[in-house]
Amino acid sequence: LAQGSKAPGSPRLASPTVAARSASLVAAAMDQTEKAFQKQDAVFVGSKRLLGKKSSKRSMRYWRNVGLSFATPKEAKEGNFVDKKCPFTGNVSIRGKILKGMVISTKMKRTIIIRRNYLHYIKKFNRFE
Repeated sequence: LAQGSKAPGSPRLASPTVAARSASLVAAAMDQTEKAFQKQDAVFVGSKRLLGKKSSKRSMRYWRNVGLSFATPKEAKEGNFVDKKCPFTGNVSIRGKILKGMVISTKMKRTIIIRRNYLHYIKKFNRFE
């Protein structure tokens, strides 16, 4: 076959576009384990490559300091996971009380069950149990 001709039934190879290349770079930078495309809301994915400008090898990642003397974990700063319910990389604020307890189960995705010991007042017997 000549270089320009196409055989019947053979797929046609096309060069990928800039948008497809940038989407594949972002997909490689973030863990894609769900059916829907996972991305951080604070990071713009669709920026086009400028001519003559070198792109940084480090992927753009959003993380923040949540306060209350909690240090931001290294995994949140340098990791690839995408979790909108993470207080360090997502859109969740820490408010109210800080809980302490024993972790009972981690079977659910992004959820844990905690056992807390506390005294419960029973009015009938006028005591705590």
